Amino acid sequence: MAPLFGESNDMKKVGEDMQRLSEQIAALQQQLAAKTSEADGLRNQAAQNAGSAVALEDANAQLDVLRNQLSELKSKQTAAPSQPDVKLTSADEAKAAPAAAATSEVKSEPAIRRLEAGATAWVTQAGGLPLRLRSGPSLEADVIDRLKPGTQLTLVEGPIFDTGHSWWRINAADGRQGWVAGDQLVMQPD
Repeated sequence: MAPLFGESNDMKKVGEDMQRLSEQIAALQQQLAAKTSEADGLRNQAAQNAGSAVALEDANAQLDVLRNQLSELKSKQTAAPSQPDVKLTSADEAKAAPAAAATSEVKSEPAIRRLEAGATAWVTQAGGLPLRLRSGPSLEADVIDRLKPGTQLTLVEGPIFDTGHSWWRINAADGRQGWVAGDQLVMQPD
C-alpha cells in the first residue's frame, strides 16, 4: 500500500518545515511583544512631556503677567511725585495722629473687591495670553479650551489651592465651564 501523503522523506521534510515556521512565529511574537512594550513606554514618555510642556507654558505666561505688573508698578512709581524724607519726633507724631484720623474718615477708600464664589470676573488683558480652561483644579488636569483675554466669567466655586495656584470653577458668559487658575482674573475688565 502506498503512503497516504507521499514518501516518508517528504513527511519528514514537511514536519521540519512546520517546526521552523513555528519557531519563526514564536520569534516574531517575542519581537512584537518587545516593540509593543517599547511603544507603550514612548507613549507614557510623550504624555509626561506634554504635561511638562503645558506646565512650562503656564509658568511662562505667569512670568509675562508678573513682568507686566512690575513694569506698571515701576511706571506708577516714577510718575508719582517724590516726597521728602521727613523724620518725625514722638511729639510731632502725636500732633499728626488726630489729623490723619480725620483725613481717613473724610477720604474713605472704596471697598476692595475680591475674587469670591458668585462674583463676576474677567480674563485679564495684561500679557495678552489666553487662559487655559481645565477639566479640574490642577495643572495635571486636561486643557479643554482657552479663554481669550477680556472673557467674562462667573466664579462658581473656589478657591482651591493646588500646584501654587488658586483654582476657580467658572461659567463663561458663552456657556463654557471648567476650572481656571485665578492668577489671570480681574474684577473689572481692563
